Amino acid sequence: MRYHQPIRILQAFVANDKGGLTGYICQNYRFINRNKVQFDFLTFEDEKLDFEDEFIDMGARFYHISRPSHPISYAKSLKSILNQTEYAAVHFNMSYANFIPIIIARWIGAKRIIMHSHSTAIDDRRDCIRFAKTLIHKLGRHLMNYMADEYLACSSLAAQWMYPTSIFQSKRYHMAKNAIDVSKYNYNPHIRADVRCKLKISDDTFVIGHVGRFTYQKNHEFLIDVFKEVHQKIKNSMLLLIGEGPDEEIIKQRVEELKLNNNVVFLGRRNDVPKLFQAMDCFVLPSRFEGLPIVGIEAQAAGLPCIFSDAITLETAIISNTVFIPLNNINDWVIKLFEFYNSKNERDVKTQIDNAGYNIKSEIKQLEKFYITI
Repeated sequence: MRYHQPIRILQAFVANDKGGLTGYICQNYRFINRNKVQFDFLTFEDEKLDFEDEFIDMGARFYHISRPSHPISYAKSLKSILNQTEYAAVHFNMSYANFIPIIIARWIGAKRIIMHSHSTAIDDRRDCIRFAKTLIHKLGRHLMNYMADEYLACSSLAAQWMYPTSIFQSKRYHMAKNAIDVSKYNYNPHIRADVRCKLKISDDTFVIGHVGRFTYQKNHEFLIDVFKEVHQKIKNSMLLLIGEGPDEEIIKQRVEELKLNNNVVFLGRRNDVPKLFQAMDCFVLPSRFEGLPIVGIEAQAAGLPCIFSDAITLETAIISNTVFIPLNNINDWVIKLFEFYNSKNERDVKTQIDNAGYNIKSEIKQLEKFYITI
């Protein structure tokens, strides 16, 4: 079947969370050649998304549909959408092998389906929900050969988590790097001074940063325990937490119990994260699991020395000042952070980021070519 350009790709699913999957999809849309490839978007949100008007002005369409937990309503909505427009593909961005929305899409006539793995485990603190989703994932993984036509993943670990070996080693599998707009993160001492001034942070304060939703996956409780030990050694230290999420109040209570209120700053969801990176001295990501964390690439692009948990794929490492430490020993994290405090770091790392293939301006051309080729 031939499609006139621009071909249209239906992206499933986006939400008002600017990070994670939605952040990745939105960034791709801003950089892709929309004369060749146009995106439309599926969302479960009832209200208009923050970026909806912006993207409509750029030629996109948005469809607010029922969740697959209401399969009949979801199927009717999706069928109506597919009947309106001839899509080159429906691109499902998934954190686990939830086969229900994909099987329904296939059943109602989606001509080509792309499956895209973005994680390596189930993100839910509730044991019963995590158990149920794990069962769905295991079944979905067995059905994976029949669910999609093309398979993407952000890292080798994310591919192994989602796909059986027969797919992972086939020509239908493709790596899609979580690239970023490098120019937004280039270190600028003037921005650093301005942001610190606005946040009332002195020049000599040691600032540890973290960006991520307050969920089971991101492991904030471990981070708070690490910072407690660091703060005992470095009194003039501060922890910046950027993001929001269901576990935020739990973490705030923990901070209060440890009497760290004056040194742990909750900044909520922000639109100026690239500038906030400039104000930091190092970045920590003690996640229980990740596909390949975009925020880790962003922090390195800002020239920040980084500590990642060893649950994160080594493919994330780009600059020399990035280390991976197990989660079973807080003291190892404290020692490394103390080393960062006592060292001077080179923050001009643009060439390293470009050479690693994480510059969106080059990587988006690969994704564009992929869409057109299929």
